[in-house]
Amino acid sequence: MLRTWPALLAWGAGLIHLAIGASIVAPSGDVTRALCAPMLLIGSVELGWGIAVLRAGRIIGGRGAAAGAIAAVLLGAVSLGGGAPVGAVAISSALVVVGGSMAARAARKGEGSARALRVRATGMALGVFLVAAVATPALALTDAVGHGSGHDHGGDLVVVDPHSGH
Repeated sequence: MLRTWPALLAWGAGLIHLAIGASIVAPSGDVTRALCAPMLLIGSVELGWGIAVLRAGRIIGGRGAAAGAIAAVLLGAVSLGGGAPVGAVAISSALVVVGGSMAARAARKGEGSARALRVRATGMALGVFLVAAVATPALALTDAVGHGSGHDHGGDLVVVDPHSGH
């Protein structure tokens, strides 16, 4: 049950890192753009690793996941200089540290058989709930909506009445 949680934690951290990367793409200069690319890259890698782990039914590259967690924490600290929200960086760092240590522990113990690591519906649901409960507030701290999509038309909500003009 808990052996699939590193993948879920990686997804939570990956989504936060993608949102941080999108939120620091501001017209303020090259420094924020330079900080954006690594956050987008580490977020994409975390999402991909989580998918690979759940698909394989076992921890893949546990020691590499631990090293990636350290890199993610360092990149998060650097992104603070580009205006990344402290709360979002702290939460994503906590997710990757816990997930990376769980993955490294599984690799050290040699836990890797697909049968031993089958996903149980109850454990998976609990893990998804906990990661969502932690990641959602962190996502709310970022300004990804305002900067990330490129489709912001002034920031105010515009309601279009389909019947106006009839």
